[in-house]
Parts: sequence; C-alpha cells; structure tokens
Amino acid sequence: MRTLFLYLIAPIGLLLFLYGCGQSAAPSASHDQPELAFANLLGDAEFVGSTACFDCHEAEYQGYQEHGMANSMFRLTADNAKEEFGSEVVLDSTSGLHYRTVRADSGFYMEEFLLDSSGRKTHQLFREMQWVVGSGTSARTYLSEQDGWFYELPVTWYTQQKRWDFSPGYRLANKRFDRKIVDRCMACHNSYPDPVPQTNGQYNEMPEGIGCERCHGPGSLHVAARLESASDSADVDLTIVNPAHLSLDRKLDVCQQCHQNASVSLLRTGRTAYDYRPSEKLDDYIAFYAAHESNSEGIGVISHAERMKLSACFIETQTLNEPLQCTTCHDPHEGFRTKGPEYFNSTCIDCHAGQAGQLALPSDASHSETANCIACHMPKTDLIEAPHSAFTDHWIRTVDKTAPKALPTHIDAGLTAVFPKDQQQGSESDMYRGMAEVTEGQRTGNRELIESGVIHLASSIAGEAPSSEALYLHGYGLTLLARYVESVASLEESVRMDPTQAERLNTLAQTYERLGRAPGPTEKLYREALRIQPALSDIRLNLGRFLESSNRIDDAIVEYKRAIEEEVWNDIAHYNLGTAYLRKGDFDLAESYLLGAIRLNPFYGGAMSNLGLLYIQQNRLNLAEKTLLMAIERVPDHVESLDNLGTFYLNKEDNKAAVSMFRRASTAVPQNDTLLAKLALALFRNDELAAAKRTAEQALAINQNNELARQIVDALS
Repeated sequence: MRTLFLYLIAPIGLLLFLYGCGQSAAPSASHDQPELAFANLLGDAEFVGSTACFDCHEAEYQGYQEHGMANSMFRLTADNAKEEFGSEVVLDSTSGLHYRTVRADSGFYMEEFLLDSSGRKTHQLFREMQWVVGSGTSARTYLSEQDGWFYELPVTWYTQQKRWDFSPGYRLANKRFDRKIVDRCMACHNSYPDPVPQTNGQYNEMPEGIGCERCHGPGSLHVAARLESASDSADVDLTIVNPAHLSLDRKLDVCQQCHQNASVSLLRTGRTAYDYRPSEKLDDYIAFYAAHESNSEGIGVISHAERMKLSACFIETQTLNEPLQCTTCHDPHEGFRTKGPEYFNSTCIDCHAGQAGQLALPSDASHSETANCIACHMPKTDLIEAPHSAFTDHWIRTVDKTAPKALPTHIDAGLTAVFPKDQQQGSESDMYRGMAEVTEGQRTGNRELIESGVIHLASSIAGEAPSSEALYLHGYGLTLLARYVESVASLEESVRMDPTQAERLNTLAQTYERLGRAPGPTEKLYREALRIQPALSDIRLNLGRFLESSNRIDDAIVEYKRAIEEEVWNDIAHYNLGTAYLRKGDFDLAESYLLGAIRLNPFYGGAMSNLGLLYIQQNRLNLAEKTLLMAIERVPDHVESLDNLGTFYLNKEDNKAAVSMFRRASTAVPQNDTLLAKLALALFRNDELAAAKRTAEQALAINQNNELARQIVDALS
C-alpha cells in the first residue's frame, strides 16, 4: 500500500501592510510650511473612541456616521441587512462548488455545497455571516469570526446590480472559507483593533468602522484639556491633530494611507500596520512597488489619490491658497453617498465660474451649469477584481471613450518604487526593492522575481550594519529557490540579531530539517517560536510533523490537538491528527479527524486517500472503494489516491481497473519507477505482456534496483 504522508507548513506571512483613511476640509498650507508638533503624537496620549467626540462636536460626529468610512466594517444584524438572502445560487464552474446565502432566526449564513449527478448534496458546509466589510456603495463582503481570526467569505452582495457573485478575486482563485484577513487588509477597513502580536490576523478585540482618531490621532489629551477648559486661546489647538493645519503633502498622506495602491505595499523596518499617525510622513512607514507602469486608462480600486495628481485641476491649483485636494470634493464629516452627481458637480462649477484666476466654462451647451461634469470628466470604470461594481476614475480630464485601451508598459523583471518615487535611488533602495520582490515573488510563485530580490538583498546586507529583516528575507528567498545551504548564514544571523521573531525561528528550523541537521536544535527553534507566540498553529503543525517524523507520535498528537484548539477550522491539523491516530491503530479517532478534514475541505485528496486506507485495514472494502473513487473524482490527478486505488484493485484481482489507475498515476508522475513497476505488474496480470515488459524496462531505466520491475522483465524475457 502507499505509505501515509504529512503536510509541511510553509512559513507564516512575510510582511505587514496598510492602515485607515480620512481627511478634513480646510485651506491648505504650502508645501514647504514647517509641520506643527501636535502634542497627542509626542506624549502618551491614548485612543478614547469616537463617542468621546460627540458632546463637543455633535454636528461633525453625526455627519460622519453617514460617511462610507464610518461604515467600512460592522456587524451584520437584522436591522442593517439589505441583501436578498437566498435569491440565487453562485456556481464555481471549475470546482463544482455552489454557494447560497440563508437568513435564519439564529442569524445569517453562507452555505457551500457539492452536488452529484442526481442532484444530491455530497458536501455541505455553513459559515455564519457575522461582519460586513464595505459601506455598501458598491458592494458588501462578509467575514466570519472564529478563535479571534476573521475569514473572508467567497460571495459578495453587489449593491449596484442587486445580485450575489464571487467576492473580488474569488472567481480567479476560489479561497473558499479559508482566506484569513491579515493586518494589511483589516487596517484599511477599521479603526484600531487589538491585534495579537506576530499573528498577522488574530485579534483580541475588533471595533466597527474607521473612527475619528484615524484622521486626528489619539484623543485622550484633547478630551482632558477640553474638560478642563471648554476652549483653547491659541490659534491652533495642539492637543490633537487637525488636518486643516497640515501642509498639502501631509494632508494627502492622511488619505493615501489607504487610497494608494501597487503590487506590493511594504512596511518600513520595525513598523506595523497600525503605527502611522496623521501629520507624519507616510513614506516613513510604507513604500509601494509596482511590477509595471499603469497605462493611462488603468485604474485601481484604491489608487484615487495618484489618479487625482495627474489632473490639470490638481497641477494648476498648487500655487493657490486652496489647491485641489481630496477634501475639496469629499467632506469627511458629511455623508454624500445618496446625494447624486449634483453634489460633486457643484464643486466643479464653483471652481470654473469664470472669476479672476479661474478657468471659465466653455460656452457650448454641454458645459452648462446643470451639466453632469463627473459623467464626462471622471467616468466610472468597471473593474475585473470587483465585478458588478463601477468605480469613479479620479484623473480629471477629457476622456476619449472611443480610443483603444493601451496595454501596460512592462519595465523589467523586478519591481519599481511608485511611492515615494525617489525610493528608486539611495542607500536603502536595494534593501526595500529586494524585500518587495521576494514578497511578491513568493505570493505569485514568480521565481525570476525571487531571484532578483535575492540579488538586491545580497547587495544591501554586504554593508557594515545590515538590517535583520533584510537578512531574513535574503535567507528566506534562498529557501524558496531551494538553495538551503546558502540560506543558513543569513537566517542564523537574522535570528541572532533579533531572536524574538517567531517566523524567523520557524524558517530556520525548517531549513535545518531539510538539511538533515541534528534534531535537538531544530526542535528547540520550533518550541522557542511557540513560546514567543503559542497562537501560531502553522508553526505548531510543523513541530508536530517534525516529532511524528522522528516516531514521537504521542508528542506529535499533543501538538496537533493544540493546533486545533487554537484554530478549529484548520483542515491540515485535523488531517495530521487523523493520520497520527491511524499510525497508532486507533481507527475510531483516525476516522473522526480524517472525516473532519474532508468536511472542512472537500478536495483534500490526502485525507480521502488515508481514509480509504483506514477502511481497507478495517476490511470495510465497499466503503474504501467508494472513498478512494470520491478522491479521484474530486482531485483527478491525486497520485496517492490513484496509487492506493490501483493497489486495491490488484488485491481484488480487478486487473483492468488496476491498469487504469496506475496508468493515470504514472502519467501524472512519469519519472516514478515505483508506479511504473506497479503498472507493469497490473499489465502482466491483465495478460498485456508486451506492454508489461516495456513498462518494467522504463522503470529499470529510472532505477535499475527496482526489484519488482526486474522480476517482470526476467519473467518475460
């Protein structure tokens, strides 16, 4: 029979990313004006929550409640539900998975199911729709919360079309119920949650929506000062940031912390997704890199600020006291989603009324004061990543709708800095570009990009004081290229410089394993990583797998169980635990956990294969065959299942079926001498003697010591 197999868990997330949004409408300061030193960013000011603002700023507070930012994430309730639940089924034509939404007395749920040829459900899984992400202007996407982790659900309600369809990106790659929301995503849809350190996605507490302090900074100092005195005699109240008193660049940074986009959003060394504060330079916290330049017609969902900067309206007003900026059209203290195009058109008219220093409207009929400026000069654009939604292009210009769309211009194999643009030069350019390339290369599976990143990082760490993060990513990039021996020096030095990062310890332990290092130091690294952050179930699974490979099955079971306690929806943890119990001969527990893995992931070929083996060992042969057939139906090229089913048919003396299974398996893995030898045996037993000899000779060409293949060749010679 085919031996059991385990999963090796890759290192946890590489880098963190972005944060929140907002801006205050006010006259702009000049570019070169010294920034004010606001006291709430200099001392120990704490966040107090938006409700603390209500008593003194009732109008602004109430207006903001209608703004999209205030409604960027919230709990789904019967009072705020607007969707048509159960109105349609969304089908993933690639996998055959169906999705529908259900409204019940106990809450709102998303159902996933598979159907057989007779229409009977062969898989069914529910997730509660607990959180809504998105104000609903374009769409409402849903999250389910479990064990402090937040999982995106695969189907979204598109409000403009009033229909259900896949969430952005899911039609290209259906992540099912397994996509965790990491810090880089959460930070731009919410205020300041309480993240569990080094987990990149687990939270102790979660607020609802972006609050006032995202744009004004922590409010405790300001609240205390105003309780002591109702007003401040100074021209500027320095107890809290007021973006009205910032230079234009810093004002735009407040918005661009979220309304900026590129292939990679890379946090600066030592920064987290929640560190940026309004009035600070955004490029001290983050750098953006793109794989290519956007063409003139391209538009990203969160690249509005950069699009605006291309506009003549922005460029030609920079010398004015009130240049065009985000808050010229978007008052953050006022909801405008339901006010129609005239709300924005009035701003255009105000600037083009023909007064001194202003550009008068053309005299033709299409430029009357009642015309829809936005429709012609800021058209809505459909986006592939967000189907059934239209986003306004913020590059204000005359758009030729008949002109052909230009293709993006490719720069080179690597990435180029797009924010700040001067990041392309300077002493840190190699380091951050290399970090971005390894990160993006790992995400996309682009080996060429990883190789470029390793080269840039090698240059950056050659100096006298290399960054520990650069050393780590240099070593990690080498492991992605399977250059494990070369990776050790950088990984070890990064751990020596900062031994408190669980991810680095995990990667070094995995590398030691691959190199066959002594087990003691490897186990010590895994255990130290889990001491630093015990919630990291992926590292715990690596430790369990390591222990099991050392025949310490009982110790491995302890770690697998703890992984499930930390993350009950982890299908790999259920699979590894079921496999461990199967090795111990505890068939009842093995069956329970393997079935649990399949329930969580109906395409888990390894779980179905091992469950089939379990049923064979129990002599439940009909159930074994059914399970293995289900495995190859759902995962047609799963080699272990094909191998086990072929062996099953050989034992049943169904030689024709065995030939079919082994032929499929050896086609999937053509250089596997063991599979070829088994195929030769099946052919031999099926009286296909010439084919059996040829196949056995192929196996011997790969491995001349394959005893089964040798016996078949000798018998037929």
